[in-house]
Amino acid sequence: MVICFIATWFLIGSLNTSYSSSAIFPIARCFLLGAIGFVLAKNNNLFNNIDNLYIFSFGVFIGDLINAYFRMNIVQLMGDKQYAVDINIIFSVLWVILTILYKRPIYLLLIFVLVPILSFLSVSRGITTFFIFATVLSFILKVMYDKRKIILAIGFLFISFFILSNLYMSSEEAVKRFSPSMHFRLYTKVKSYGENNIDAGRLSAYSYALDNLDYYILPRGFLGKVFLSKLDKNYEALMTPWDSAYMELLYTFGFVLLSVFVFIYLWKLYVCLILYVETKELIYAVSFAMLATIFLECFFTYGMIRSPFTVFCSAGILGFIWRVADEPESVAQYFNRLI
Repeated sequence: MVICFIATWFLIGSLNTSYSSSAIFPIARCFLLGAIGFVLAKNNNLFNNIDNLYIFSFGVFIGDLINAYFRMNIVQLMGDKQYAVDINIIFSVLWVILTILYKRPIYLLLIFVLVPILSFLSVSRGITTFFIFATVLSFILKVMYDKRKIILAIGFLFISFFILSNLYMSSEEAVKRFSPSMHFRLYTKVKSYGENNIDAGRLSAYSYALDNLDYYILPRGFLGKVFLSKLDKNYEALMTPWDSAYMELLYTFGFVLLSVFVFIYLWKLYVCLILYVETKELIYAVSFAMLATIFLECFFTYGMIRSPFTVFCSAGILGFIWRVADEPESVAQYFNRLI
């Protein structure tokens, strides 16, 4: 089934003369890795031991820290220029979620120290946003059934915001002297969030897609992993997927089929929440938090589709969630009570 799936969308994508087959292969490879990751995780007990999953995700987080640190040094030696470090926004974020939901309060110190460092070294507003979103959502889920944790959650979030925001503001001049490009990405772009040309370009892609929805009704297959010339007559339509996984999925599968996929995804998100409400099992809270975070990440990160390791990891986590949230009787019981 996986081979047929990849072959079908590869052949449909090949009908677009703007891309050669060699340009489509890298994207086909990403989808192949994603399909394999999903199937493996859904049909095997790869992540059933929470302790092992926690250790693994923490190892990924530390690996991201080391990679970001050396990447920063290499870029500075090569000359100060704009860059961002690709980190594993699946398992590194998962480590934060698992720490908040499963570990004792003392472990929050690791989040307080390590997450801001990785966010800074990654030189990415998006990564910082994903960590903040996952942290706040995890605390909300945590206090749902233990109101005693409300003071802990509010205290941690307030103290973290106060200390880190002051540290952030007081470090601006030092960062500017160290690297003007880092200052631009971490300060200038943050202060103009939603108003600069880059953010406007992201929003314009969605506007273009809505205004030209008839172009995206039918599937168009895999895109090529190349940059197109503005002289190409299909430039605008082909460029809308960039910097957004949803836009690329819209181009690949078409509006009708993508709507079905999104509905299934949101239904699974809802099921995980209901299972958590019914059973109070933390694994469903983890599943809900990860599904919500991945849903957010797809708005701003085309790497969810184009980065092989990110595609494989995100699909693996989705396979795991599909395995643990099989809509057992508790969901039916919940709906019966509503009726």
